[in-house]
Amino acid sequence: PFVWATAIASGMTPSTIIDDSPFTRVAPNGKVWSPKNFDNSFNGPIPIRHALEKSLNIVSIKLAERVGPPMIRSLLQRCGIRTEVEGLTIALGTPEVRPIDHAVAYSCFVNGGMRHDSVMVTDIRDRDGMQRYDYRDYARMEPAIDPKVAYVALHMMEGVCTPSNKPGWQPTGWRTSKLKRPVAGKTGTTNESRDAWFCGFTKQYTTIVWVGYRDNRSLGHGQDYTGGRLACPIWVDFMAIAHEGLPAEDFDVPYGINFFDINRYTGVAGGDYKEAYVAGTAPPSSFQTIAPEQSTGDEGLPLLESL
Repeated sequence: PFVWATAIASGMTPSTIIDDSPFTRVAPNGKVWSPKNFDNSFNGPIPIRHALEKSLNIVSIKLAERVGPPMIRSLLQRCGIRTEVEGLTIALGTPEVRPIDHAVAYSCFVNGGMRHDSVMVTDIRDRDGMQRYDYRDYARMEPAIDPKVAYVALHMMEGVCTPSNKPGWQPTGWRTSKLKRPVAGKTGTTNESRDAWFCGFTKQYTTIVWVGYRDNRSLGHGQDYTGGRLACPIWVDFMAIAHEGLPAEDFDVPYGINFFDINRYTGVAGGDYKEAYVAGTAPPSSFQTIAPEQSTGDEGLPLLESL
């Protein structure tokens, strides 16, 4: 979602069309990089909001190429992910990131773009019950994302968790809808299913689930070993207990956001799906075709599903 947030910050909208088609780059050393989507298929021109729901690697890479890795790296660092990575593989979550850092970064979306640094100790009291330490006296927070950009990215991640009425297809995080409250997040699955993630949040909590082995061996092969299949159900079970007795609250909408009814799968105005846009932007009235893209040099290592 950080690639998508950077795209929104650069002036794109959820309806911006990217061509999900074969992608190859050749590095100066002659190394060929041809990443693929998880199921090895291509979807052709697709709005970026639907590409996020499908977790399409190729779209993520092409967005990164448009906005530039430095912009994405800057956003990641402001959100609390400081792992260094170069090149277009930044679009695929190639660097190792701790779950706690993911929690800090994803919470920026629900906190109106503000980053709240993590704390390990919240309260210390002496034997008489007197408080000697309150984390709130030392807690740090800084602006990381424009609130409007954060909300549009959040709203697209709600789509990742919203079941589809399209026969034969569901977004990768649809299982989180079992929580029966507003939910947003993103799945992730690395090469050979060595890691399965779900990073998601409600109005009350941000929770990160990672499934993997310490020796980095594969969890298995196929659709049953993805973030959507392995991490999402664990996330739901935990969040169901964490939210016992709490109201189902909608996410806060900042000033400067307009909503339009669109077609969820084409991004065109006039459908039955409510989409968020930064004020001054709007969905197109018809599907936008795009010209074929040209290859240039870059290198990296592919992952099979973007974070």
